[in-house]
Formats: sequence, structure tokens, C-alpha cells
Amino acid sequence: MLLSYDILGLDSAEPLVFLHGLGAGKIQTTSGLLGLENIRLITPDMPGHGESMDFDPETFSFDSFADHVIALMDHLGIEQCHLGGLSMGSAITLNLALRYPERLKKLILLRPSWLDSTCPAHLKLVADVGEMEQSDFESLPEFQTLLASNEPVAKSIIAVYQRPGNAVLGRMWHSRPFASLNDLQGISAPALVMASPRDDLHPESVASAIANALPNSQLIDLPARYHQPEAYRQSLIQNINQFLNS
Repeated sequence: MLLSYDILGLDSAEPLVFLHGLGAGKIQTTSGLLGLENIRLITPDMPGHGESMDFDPETFSFDSFADHVIALMDHLGIEQCHLGGLSMGSAITLNLALRYPERLKKLILLRPSWLDSTCPAHLKLVADVGEMEQSDFESLPEFQTLLASNEPVAKSIIAVYQRPGNAVLGRMWHSRPFASLNDLQGISAPALVMASPRDDLHPESVASAIANALPNSQLIDLPARYHQPEAYRQSLIQNINQFLNS
């Protein structure tokens, strides 16, 4: 079964497959990456997201998600491309870079949230959304603490309740993209790693650990996504354009 996808840009431009975050969809990418230069942007809905809902939740894992991206590339006749993603999409990108290195050019890892362990503690509330009614979730002490300390991030989690079928949240929380952080030392592709402060779901420490493990990476600190959205967007596009066109 093929993923649902959109394509923006000229067929003659360099292809960039960019993968959305957990609980989001391709609209997150198409709305967030306006202004890319000389790029043909391919934005899929991963299984259990957006218009790719007819997939068996029992199959959800980083390996299977990466395989679906390769199947989409094959369908589109893309032998090699730039690849990137946000949060979960960054983790899928690293999985692909380890398992299909010949298919990728440059890597973009935006606000990564997974390392080499299942069930990252900072994503526990996102996984809870898949298991609890909204009223019960909002009464959790952990959520109330986050709401008091970082309201924009807390509200971004509540927004996930607007999507259908949240089984994917817990399934992916229990998966991991690679077995060891040391494995990343074998990825030779140039990588742009971007972090953002005041983001409890995407700790800067995760981005730093990944950038330090990759042998050919640069780490960029963007403005705060949830508190300076316009400055964040402008810096994001500027850094991606510079990275892909250099």
C-alpha cells in the first residue's frame, strides 16, 4: 500500500522528501517549508497519519515507516534524494540513512526527539494521548505541570486530540529508530541538525547528541518554535536553503 503524498515544485528541481512529526501529517510540512529554493518537495503522510490511515497499527515501527518511504521513492522514480524530517521524521531519516545509505544525499534533522531507546520520557504525554480521554489526560499532574511552565507546548499536545485514530502514538513511542547512538558514526552523508529552545517535546540535548555522533554534521540553534514562530520560520527556511544549495 502506497503512502498518500503531495509534491510541490518543478519536476526538474532537486527532490527533497521531508517527513512530518508524530501525530501530524503532510500539511505540517507543506505549510512549514514555504520558500525553499530549487527544490521539489515531496511530503508523505506516514501510516496512521493524515490520509494514510488504512494501515495495520500492528506493523507500525521505524523500520516499517522507513520501508514505506523507500517504496514511495521507487514509485516516483527517485533513485536518490535529500531527506529530512521533524521529530519522528528525523528518526525515520536516521533509520533510512543507516539502512539505505545509497538512496540519500543530504540529511535534515529538525528538532529530533528520539535517540536509541524506546519510550523517551519527554514524549510520555504524547503517548498518553493515544490511551486516554481528553478530560482524563488534562487532569494528569504531569500535564498540569507542563501547562503551567510552557503553555504553548502543552496546547500543541492537546491539539492531537483533533486527529482520528491515535493508536500510532503509543506504537511509535515503543519503537526506536536505531540500536545504538554509536551506529550514527557510520553515516557519511552531510547532515544539518536543528534544535530549538523551550521545547519540552524536542530537547536540545537530543539534537546535540545526534550532531555529535554524526561525523559530517552541523548543529544550528533556531529561535524558539512555540514562542517566536515567525523568527523560527524565517531562520528555518534560510538555513535549509543555505545547506541544500551549497
